[in-house]
Amino acid sequence: MATSTQTTAKETFHFINAPSNAINEALTGLTYLKPDLSYNAAYKTIYRNDLDSFSADHVTTIGFAGGGHEPMFGGFVGHNYLSAYVSGNIFASPTAAQIFEAIKLCQPRGGRQSKGTLVVCGNYTGDILNAGLAITRAQAAGYKVHFTPVGDDVAVGRKKGGKVGRRGLSGHLIALKSACALAERGEGLERVSEVMEHVAANVGTIGVAFDRVALPNATLTDLQVLPPATIELGMGAHGEPGLRQISPIPSPEALTSQMLDLLLDVSDTDRAFIPFSASTNPTSDNEVVLLLNSLGSTSDEVLARFAELAIADLEKRGFKVSRVTLGPLVTSLKMSGVGITVWRLPPDDGETLTRKEALDLWDSRVDVVAWRQ
Repeated sequence: MATSTQTTAKETFHFINAPSNAINEALTGLTYLKPDLSYNAAYKTIYRNDLDSFSADHVTTIGFAGGGHEPMFGGFVGHNYLSAYVSGNIFASPTAAQIFEAIKLCQPRGGRQSKGTLVVCGNYTGDILNAGLAITRAQAAGYKVHFTPVGDDVAVGRKKGGKVGRRGLSGHLIALKSACALAERGEGLERVSEVMEHVAANVGTIGVAFDRVALPNATLTDLQVLPPATIELGMGAHGEPGLRQISPIPSPEALTSQMLDLLLDVSDTDRAFIPFSASTNPTSDNEVVLLLNSLGSTSDEVLARFAELAIADLEKRGFKVSRVTLGPLVTSLKMSGVGITVWRLPPDDGETLTRKEALDLWDSRVDVVAWRQ
């Protein structure tokens, strides 16, 4: 378990006009980058301009989260990905009223029959409570909705997670990539939701960071940092305590190996969440998709080096990396760190998906701000 030992750096600077306006300004900016998006400032919701026609014969998809994790989910709204994103304030869930308004926005108008809406968030208590209230209200009003919270953080084991479960990190982006591609192709809500949950159940993430987050509650704010020459393995996306603090800092090769041990070790009954058939040299399920995520201030060059190390380590263990992506996908403001996400692809003969189908969905081209093709 990580200790609470930390020191305080006096100041870090935020390029914001005012904390209260940061979310609205950031999401309004997306509409300039992609003019086919619209923004409802009252409910902090960004959405596709073609929702009225799209929702008439397609399942719609909503991602929601607290702000501060940009580009998630606003940067993933558009063709072949999300229909809408609802943002809360920094590290705070959007309200039930915001989520309910987004559900109504994503359903056909004028009483037309809906194919339904998939709603997704990370596994955090406030998000789930507010989603539950919104969806209960929506279903009572006759809207067809399916809700999937995703917890993919392997740093939180079964004993620690208990009934609450694991924290959500970047695994839902991988699962949504498949589910949203199916929705774009006209599949029904049952199939879209089934694939969403299957992929999410085959994904795991572990992060490591050099510091905690600096909330933009002023232009200059305190930044909580770890002791010198220390990193924290498994730190949460909001600065929650991780699995352990490590000092001295291991080499990138050794650190990558430790992170992959946590993702792949099927003998670890507390955190063997990805259902590989074996930790080394699996036979039918040896192919994976690899995602390297910047937690805020880590450059693409550093992520690329970690990707190189992870691929080499995975190959030594008998795995094949079929696809790789990297970049700032789910950040934690300016946190200095990196996350590794592994998706276990299905066997050739399939489970909920065949391997060919899974890769075809992954390769579907998207038209959004933040996804690296």
